[in-house]
Amino acid sequence: MQTTVLHSGTVRTMVPGRSPAEAIVLRDGAVAGTGTSRDMLALAGPEARAVDLAGRAVLPGFIETHNHPVFFGLTLAAAVEAGTPPNDTIGDIADRVEQAVRDAEPGAWVRGYRYDDSLLAEDRHPTRQDLDPVSPDNPVCLMHISGHFCVVNSAALAALGIDRDSADPQGGVIARDDAGEPTGLLVETAAFAAYAAMPDAEPEELVSALGLAGDAYLAAGVTTVCDLGLGLTGGRAELAAYRSAITDGRLRTRVRAYLVPDLIEGLAEGDVRLPALELDGVDRDAFRVLGAKLWADGSIQGLTGALDEGYACAPDQVGMLLHPPEELARLVATLHATGLQVAVHGNGDRAIQTILDAYDALGAEPVADDRRHRIEHCQMAHEEQLAQMAENAVLASFFIKHVYYWGDRHRDRFLGAERAATIDPLASARGHGVRFGLHSDTPIVPVDPLEGIWCAVNRVTRDGHRLGVEQAVDVETAVAGYTREASYLLHAERHAGTLADGADADLVVLSADPETTDPMALRDLRVEQTVIGGEVVFERSSS
Repeated sequence: MQTTVLHSGTVRTMVPGRSPAEAIVLRDGAVAGTGTSRDMLALAGPEARAVDLAGRAVLPGFIETHNHPVFFGLTLAAAVEAGTPPNDTIGDIADRVEQAVRDAEPGAWVRGYRYDDSLLAEDRHPTRQDLDPVSPDNPVCLMHISGHFCVVNSAALAALGIDRDSADPQGGVIARDDAGEPTGLLVETAAFAAYAAMPDAEPEELVSALGLAGDAYLAAGVTTVCDLGLGLTGGRAELAAYRSAITDGRLRTRVRAYLVPDLIEGLAEGDVRLPALELDGVDRDAFRVLGAKLWADGSIQGLTGALDEGYACAPDQVGMLLHPPEELARLVATLHATGLQVAVHGNGDRAIQTILDAYDALGAEPVADDRRHRIEHCQMAHEEQLAQMAENAVLASFFIKHVYYWGDRHRDRFLGAERAATIDPLASARGHGVRFGLHSDTPIVPVDPLEGIWCAVNRVTRDGHRLGVEQAVDVETAVAGYTREASYLLHAERHAGTLADGADADLVVLSADPETTDPMALRDLRVEQTVIGGEVVFERSSS
């Protein structure tokens, strides 16, 4: 591979204690050196490709520690965009469904994504009564922005075999009207079961989805993405889709995956049989399965996040645990015994405690063997829980963009001012010594890591308020949550997350240095180039 030197800019290696450099040399897919422009040009030699940064900044490629690539790509290609914006009312969504039904084959499923009941003028979930008039025959499924709920029409209820006599599954609810008839709203495991029962996407549809998601990741400077729930959308077919997308060059971002329980045979019985963890013909640098994903609770905006105290808007409701604590502990122990890293979704403080208790029950071994078990989102972890996490070396991947996208509603509706101010407690986590990454949970919110860094530093809500400023962190800490610290969550710190000599040549070129940018302007920075293994895989057009 050609040697490349990027010079005359600012190179933030993210190596602790190392001052910024002016230039960086890339050779054979790795970092060959950083230093002054003069020294690095000499190191690269006269035959090297020289790139004048013209004052721009180089950082390690961003690592997204919690995303859903297949789901993301499917939303990009969805027939129905149900989100707000662009929809203000349930009628707006119904209009989009009606158009999609006109374009669909008779009887074909019509799917939409990202509706948010709390942003709609009616301030409620759609129902089958809203959808049946525009789609009497085609089954329709609209997925909530959280992914923890969906709304289906009568044709879909019939196809799924759900009627007034259907029992609620463990950890889920089939919502019903006053007459006991299903409204079409399916909650938590009821929604997950519906997703699994729907017709599988065509193989090419999954491959195309990965390609669309991959393009978006590269444009955002993401060089490694964690699929936190491989199989959640397409089951085992996702493994084949990854193989095709990577070998055909449609997916260039490195992927680290965590399997959903449905892909782990024998988990319920404690006799685990894992699927092949390496895909034929796919380099492990491109794709690797690291662990397994479990869910302890739901979402706070859906009132299913498990809280110690009731919701501000519904004091008698405390959310739900998707597994009894003893069952979650058994699943964690079973997965741990296989050698897998375990990542458990936990939003509410009650759910977080059940996760910590499950990890604590494993004893000291997870620390000694450096397993690095994780809590995903970790939205309401309080001081005592953060101290317990630090003591047991439990890692966190914080959904920092909750502050911007839901902060106002958490304060005014779901949690109240005091609890809302403590969501995503980055400063406290750092103070206790908890190691953490940051994420966007895309497609739940846009992937842009620069927006996540901006959120972590400023803690500004969508309505322009500051929320819990005492939990803000400095720019270096926020950037580390998408680089150096993120790589630690993936056992990848030796070759990713920094631009140390010998590290993978995965980097992003930004329009300016985040450390010297006005903190309120951080999300206005631009990704100019994304480089993976020394190869430019995205370059912003000058137009």
